[in-house]
Amino acid sequence: MKYNRVFVASGTLRTSAFGMRHAVVAAVVVAALGWAGVAFAQESYIGHKLSQNVADVRNQNVVLAAQNQGYKKDVQAITSGAGDEEEARLNGYAKPQERLYLVTAAPSPSPTPPASPSPSASPHTH
Repeated sequence: MKYNRVFVASGTLRTSAFGMRHAVVAAVVVAALGWAGVAFAQESYIGHKLSQNVADVRNQNVVLAAQNQGYKKDVQAITSGAGDEEEARLNGYAKPQERLYLVTAAPSPSPTPPASPSPSASPHTH
């Protein structure tokens, strides 16, 4: 004997919990995918900013290395004594028995003032 149960009463529609379960699972999956997308975008942005910072620091290192080379040359010149003579000459000192010539730019000619009439040359009529 076979028992048949009626799942749908006349005039009513049976809504299954199976459809609701699919909607909840789909909403959870969409939320997880959204969260993963935001996390990926954030990590990508941070990685990009860090790579820019690395490039900036490398450029600063190149500039600092060039400055250090210049400082090393200055230190070598000062410790060898050659820098003292150069510094003294820049300050106007000369060796004994040495003639010093100062070379400057020629001064620009000043304009001559216009000649004013002398008071004795002008006739006075009274």
